[in-house]
Amino acid sequence: MNIAIVAVGYNRPDSMEQLLNTVVKADYASDKVDLIVSIDKGEKQNEIVKVAEKVEWLFGNKIIRAFPERQGLRKHIIQCGDLTEKYDAVVVLEDDLNVSEYFYTYVKQTLSFYEEDSKIAGISLYKHQTHPGVYRPFEPVNNGYDVYMQQFAMSWGQCWSKKMWQGFKNWYTKNEQKDLAEGCILPQYISNWNKQSWLKYFMRYIVENDKYFVYPYFSLSTNASDAGEHCRIPNNDFQVSMLQGEVEYRLPTYERAIKYDVFFERVGLEVFDELNGKIVLDLYGNRENFGNADYAISTARHPFKVVKTLQLKYRPIEMNCVVPVEGNGIYIYDLHSVKRKPSGTEDIITRYDVRAVHWKKMLHLGIVGLVDAIMDRVKRK
Repeated sequence: MNIAIVAVGYNRPDSMEQLLNTVVKADYASDKVDLIVSIDKGEKQNEIVKVAEKVEWLFGNKIIRAFPERQGLRKHIIQCGDLTEKYDAVVVLEDDLNVSEYFYTYVKQTLSFYEEDSKIAGISLYKHQTHPGVYRPFEPVNNGYDVYMQQFAMSWGQCWSKKMWQGFKNWYTKNEQKDLAEGCILPQYISNWNKQSWLKYFMRYIVENDKYFVYPYFSLSTNASDAGEHCRIPNNDFQVSMLQGEVEYRLPTYERAIKYDVFFERVGLEVFDELNGKIVLDLYGNRENFGNADYAISTARHPFKVVKTLQLKYRPIEMNCVVPVEGNGIYIYDLHSVKRKPSGTEDIITRYDVRAVHWKKMLHLGIVGLVDAIMDRVKRK
C-alpha cells in the first residue's frame, strides 16, 4: 500500500520543526513512504520551507508544496485529502502535533483491516482523554481489543484511504453550503466552529451517514497545543500520553467494536429494561435535542419529570447505568412529562471529574486563571 505522510503548516516554523523531528524518528520498516510538507501562504512561509529543506528524509520522496496564495485551513486540508488521488492513503498531521515512533505500524495494520469497511470514514491516531465540548474527562470502555470506534472525526492526526476520502469529498461537494446546525444532530459547539473549519463538515458527514472513525486505546499522536490561528494561548489541555512500544493490534469488526457517538455517549448500551421505552444517554450533559426518545439519562438539569436519580460513582461514566446505585448526580427523565428543572449542584460533577488534586491547589488555579483572563481582556481593549 502506497501511503504518504502530509505535514501541514502555517506560520509556525518551530512547531513544524518539532513535528518533523518526530516523524523522521518513526519506524517505517522497509516501506517506501513519501513525505509531503504542505505550507500555506503566510508571513513565515519561507522559514517553514527552510525547516522542511533541512529535513533528511530517507524513506521515500520529500516534496515541499508552498502555496503562492493564502488557502485557509479548510481549503488547505481538503487539498491534502485530495492527495489520495495519487496515493492509496494519506496520514495528515497538522503542525501542532507530535507522533509516536510507532504510528506508522498502527496506520498500516488498521488500514489493512478497515480499508474496505463502508462504515469506517477514517483512522484516528489520537485518543481523547478529555471531552472537547464540555472539558470533562473521557474514558472509553475496553472490551479486549486495541481500538474502539467513535462518530467523531479527527484533526489531531488522521489517516484516510482513497475510498474513505472519496466518500466524504463526494458529500462535501454537494453540501458545502449546508446549514450544519440543521436538525440539531451535531453538538452546538461543533456547528459554531468558524468558517475555516473543515472538521465540522466531516462531523456532519459521518453523523448523517452513520459512519465512524477508528480510535486507538493508546494514542499515537498528541496535540502540542502551540499558540496559532485557532489557539491564542498555549496550554496542555489536549496533550495525551503516547504509545511507547510496538503492538500487534487486535482489531474488532464493526459489529464487535465499542462505539461512541458525536456527543461522546455510548452507542448500543441496553440498560433499564423496566422503563419500557427508547432511552437516550446524555451523561456529559451536552445534548439539546432528544429526538423521539422516551427517557433521557443525564447529568444536566432538564425541564422534565425525574423518575429516578443515580449516584455518579463508577468509571467509565456509563458504568453508572450498568451498575446503578441510587443517589445524586445522574437524573433519569420522562421526556413526555414536562416539569420544572430539578434542583442540583455542579459540585457533584466536579468532585467526580477531578482526581488527585488537592482543594487548595484548585483554589489557587481558579484565582490565577481568573486574574489571567481579566488581564488578557484588558490587553485586548
